[in-house]
Amino acid sequence: MTSSAPAESSDANEIPRVAPTFQLSSRGLFAAFCVMIGVGLGVYALFPESIGGPPLPVVVTLDEAPLPTTGGQVAVLTPVVTVTSELDQPIRHLSIILNGQYEITQASPLQPGESLTLPQAIFTDKRSNRRFDPETRVVTEVMVRGQLPSKSRGVSKFFFESPSVR
Repeated sequence: MTSSAPAESSDANEIPRVAPTFQLSSRGLFAAFCVMIGVGLGVYALFPESIGGPPLPVVVTLDEAPLPTTGGQVAVLTPVVTVTSELDQPIRHLSIILNGQYEITQASPLQPGESLTLPQAIFTDKRSNRRFDPETRVVTEVMVRGQLPSKSRGVSKFFFESPSVR
């Protein structure tokens, strides 16, 4: 009879090794939190209407109004956007966006009942700083954003029909 004794192996004397594990340092953890917050704020800034804030109580109209030229001697009939506040308190940090692309930000607050009339040609593209050309483009959408008295951001979007003949 042959006995089968366990064969001695050289592995018995070796210390078992554990694979290295990934460890996150405190600096890496801080960077990960900053990236998450930055992405969240970026999505909120790019797509405010998808976040669903309270509506901003304003009225928007598209019209043509006589505006003075740079010399101030003559007024020229110019396509304009007029935003009128229906709030009983000032609206701060007012931004107006035409067709989702051309934007202007008002530095001073829009006072209660005040109307802000701006020529369409002063709105600039968010990406290329190119100006809106009312001769070749038609305004079909105006989005107005501003800070409400509750410190939340109000967003209102207005749609306009494109005229068949320009």
